[in-house]
Amino acid sequence: MKLRTFLGLLFSGRLGLLWRLSRDVEPVYRTAFLATAGSNGVLAALARGPRSLGYLAAELGLSPDSHEALAAWLAVGVGVGVLKRRGDHYQLRGKVAYALASGDQDAFVAMLQQTLGLHRQLIMEAPGRLQAGRPSTLADQDGRLIARVSKLIEPFVDEALDAVIPRSGSYALFDVGCGEGRYLRHACGRNPQLTALGLELQDDVAAMCRDNVREWGLADRVRVEVGDIRQRPARPEFDLITLHSLIYYFPWQSRVELLKHLAGFLKPGGQLMITTSCQSNQPTLAVLNLWATTTAGCGRLPTAAEMTEQLREAGFVRCERRAIIPGEHVVAFTARRG
Repeated sequence: MKLRTFLGLLFSGRLGLLWRLSRDVEPVYRTAFLATAGSNGVLAALARGPRSLGYLAAELGLSPDSHEALAAWLAVGVGVGVLKRRGDHYQLRGKVAYALASGDQDAFVAMLQQTLGLHRQLIMEAPGRLQAGRPSTLADQDGRLIARVSKLIEPFVDEALDAVIPRSGSYALFDVGCGEGRYLRHACGRNPQLTALGLELQDDVAAMCRDNVREWGLADRVRVEVGDIRQRPARPEFDLITLHSLIYYFPWQSRVELLKHLAGFLKPGGQLMITTSCQSNQPTLAVLNLWATTTAGCGRLPTAAEMTEQLREAGFVRCERRAIIPGEHVVAFTARRG
């Protein structure tokens, strides 16, 4: 490069901008490589020690004709600091790569995949969708991927459930939006006399939950049904109703009516528990709020104060809230039927 060209780029600020953007782009490449290597088994293979190009090709089921392209892909991993190469062998590099390669870290891999998939798509498409009046729909999301990511918060929700479910005695739970049934299983383990109903909107998810319930040996204590909670007649049958990561699937302006309807399912003095992310400038929660506000039929994340106020407006008493993940705006709200 001629000195005159270099100085022109330097003093115009374009050279500095190019350098800064190149530095910002690298984490995107690293995330993409980690997500892919974590899902296709490469990280797991390298967790057992250095492996040759031929070995990794065999693990991926690739023919010898693909070795050159695989080497190019692995070179990206070397370039972003996830791998290092010694001769024809590759090995892991860095604490994150080793952590993702150790044990069952599928939820973290799923988080990376979600970041690169749905979240990236949301950020890039939101303005255009708003201009076209074309909101996202629930069909645009990958339910199985979201279920995998949700496992990250399961231990914290388990603790919140343990704080309200007694260890013994007759107790009836209604889990709205029960998903694959993970929290139904935990509740049954907490109290051997507990019985439960799980409600799911999607037939395939409900079928998966029923299969799990049978596999866990809980079919005599747990039943799973399909339906929209808003269309279900309310009868005061339950000691506890739970909504986990679900409240933002309902429009903000209709939530008080929803909460009043939920109260009708509770026995006198029964409890409602809502666990949810709340509004925050934290990037992952900001993107979740973007999804909720741009998806048809859904609504924005609540603030902690707003959620408490809506519970009171719906007639609930003894409304309490506590953060269930340190440093995160993920909150468990509990309240009793008035």
